[in-house]
Amino acid sequence: MDEVVIQRSADAAVLAEIHAAAVAVAYRPFFPADSPPPAASQLREEWTSKLADPTAVALLATVDGRPAGMVLARADRRFPGGEMAGLHVLPAQWGKRIGSALHDVALDVLSHAGYDTAWLWVLAANDRARRMYERRGWSPRADIAQNYLGVPELRYLRPLA
Repeated sequence: MDEVVIQRSADAAVLAEIHAAAVAVAYRPFFPADSPPPAASQLREEWTSKLADPTAVALLATVDGRPAGMVLARADRRFPGGEMAGLHVLPAQWGKRIGSALHDVALDVLSHAGYDTAWLWVLAANDRARRMYERRGWSPRADIAQNYLGVPELRYLRPLA
């Protein structure tokens, strides 16, 4: 079995590459043809900004030393509590429970930071991701929505232990 290691990362370029590779496949059905998912070069600046947040903890999962997935845990900027953002796993690593491991470690980080609630955004049409979050105790808040590059997102909430 391949060894999965999850550790903190401050490498915006690596995080952007994983993010771009994952959304190029996972989000393809949700973006209009004239609005493709963002490229790694576009996302690098976004990740640099996210990592500048003093509450941010980026977690990188590696398999046998190679990047496989990532997630960010931080203070939520709009609601009381913590936020889990950018949970992405490279498509070649899907189905290997890397996303589940990242999810659980991110919730641990938020809980240890003292948050009693966690929030996240998920594409409204991404049934696969929504089912995963709902199985793990997240509840959608239909009254809170936004658009990500023109694609509707829903807000999810979960109490932390």
